Amino acid sequence: MAQALAGFSWPVEGRISGVYGSQRIYNGKPGSPHYGVDVAVPTGTEVRAPAAGVVTLAEPDLFYSGGTIILDHGYLLSSSFLHLSKLHVAVGDEVEPGDLIAEVGATGRATGPHLDWRMSWRSARIDPQFLVPPMPQP
Repeated sequence: MAQALAGFSWPVEGRISGVYGSQRIYNGKPGSPHYGVDVAVPTGTEVRAPAAGVVTLAEPDLFYSGGTIILDHGYLLSSSFLHLSKLHVAVGDEVEPGDLIAEVGATGRATGPHLDWRMSWRSARIDPQFLVPPMPQP
C-alpha cells in the first residue's frame, strides 16, 4: 500500500438508517445486536474505500450478507461492506482512499437497499462512526 493508515471517510453518504449496537427483533424474539452502521441509499450507489487497504474477501452472494467485501487496513483493523449489488474488486486488490470498490444493493438478508458497514480491530467489533467525521447533511 502506497498510503499509510490515516483518517477514514464515509464509503457512501446518505441517511443513517441503523446504528451500531441496536437491538434487533425477529418474529418477536430478540436477536443479536447490530454490529454495523447502515446507510440507506439507492441500489447502484457507488461504495468507495474509506481508507487504504487490501481486499481479503470479495463474495457476490453470501446467504446473510449478500454481496460482501472485507478490506484489511493494516494494524489488525478491517472493514466489512454488506448487501452489495455489484463488486468492483477482487481478493488481493490494493485500494486507496476513495477508490470504487462496489455498488449498494439489497442482497442477502436485507429489507431494502443500504450499505451495512462494519469494522473489527483484532477480534473486537467497533463502531465505524468513531473513525469518520459526522455524516454530511444534504
